[in-house]
Amino acid sequence: MTTTAGDATMTLEGQEFLLMAERAVYWAKKRWLLVADTHWGKCQAFRDVGAALPVGPLERDLKRLRLAAERVDAQRIIVLGDLVHGPASFAPGMDELIRAWRPTLPCELAIVPGNHDRALVSPRGREILEGWQVEVLPTRYEVEGFALAHEPPIVARHYTLCGHVHPAVRLRGRGERIKLPCFWLDREYRALVLPAFSTFIDGAVVTVGQDDERWATAGARVWRV
Repeated sequence: MTTTAGDATMTLEGQEFLLMAERAVYWAKKRWLLVADTHWGKCQAFRDVGAALPVGPLERDLKRLRLAAERVDAQRIIVLGDLVHGPASFAPGMDELIRAWRPTLPCELAIVPGNHDRALVSPRGREILEGWQVEVLPTRYEVEGFALAHEPPIVARHYTLCGHVHPAVRLRGRGERIKLPCFWLDREYRALVLPAFSTFIDGAVVTVGQDDERWATAGARVWRV
């Protein structure tokens, strides 16, 4: 496993997690790389309604995911919901792109389904997942005293690692304000909320409690704010 000075480390319930600048969390004990809200096919959905968008953002996201998995030598990637954006993800060009990329990924790939993944329950969706070699896990996957889910919990029991919110933080400096994706530890609901992995997602600035923690990420760096 290769860490960098830009990574941040945190401990929850005696387990070590690496917060990575790639907008991912590496669970050291399990050797799992966790990401949320990849939204494959969102650009295609915009193109379908006439927007002039390239396929480049998805290609860059797929490369970043592969490189992140290689960097930590992950045994498994688990997407915490919203793997796809919707039916547009099944367009021939999208499907071919992901099928060509999948053999380059050096590990298993699984999802905890999110609200956008409803399209995957159709016969066509199941066929797509099989072609992409994606394992489907329960919508709340409990392991080692933690829960993996798409949405933050309503009732706090185990610590939950999740997405859905697309958390962001707004920072000020030199007379300017900038919004950056962030990792958000919600102490009240015992949730570590990951930023959206997709670079085509606009984050939502979150209101945090007094005991909450946030780590912003930009470029090759993660830092506590």
